[in-house]
Amino acid sequence: MIQRFVMSPTGLALDRFLVRWTGFSLTTWVFARVSGFAPGPVLYLETTGRRSGRTRGVVVPYFDRDGQRLLVASKGGASTDPYWAMNLRANPDALVRIRRRPQPVRARFLVGEERARVWEELKVDVPTYAHYESLTTREIPVIALERR
Repeated sequence: MIQRFVMSPTGLALDRFLVRWTGFSLTTWVFARVSGFAPGPVLYLETTGRRSGRTRGVVVPYFDRDGQRLLVASKGGASTDPYWAMNLRANPDALVRIRRRPQPVRARFLVGEERARVWEELKVDVPTYAHYESLTTREIPVIALERR
């Protein structure tokens, strides 16, 4: 019941509000509890819509590794990238809020050996990513956020 609510338009809007202003993600907490994992850190990402030009916000888990802040555009193993990743491809400049603090960033999609190495490490830490990878033929993007 609660899983259905947090994934509804109202629940996702509430989650964006909570993360933007408090740093707490109800959605991440619910799914971590169901999966038996501790909830990881999330950020609020504002991108520019590739078609509309409007600001779009989304809550995304992040990982700090080797001095890089990383995002994974898994979309649960769907056949297409999430809209926020498509927006970052079109316009890599974005804004993140972590614990309410805004930070302008530039997205860099990892490629080649760098992506392969980081992806393997992330799959060890988050086994769900290996499952998502098995559900799709696309290469799941790993994105580094660099401060502007």
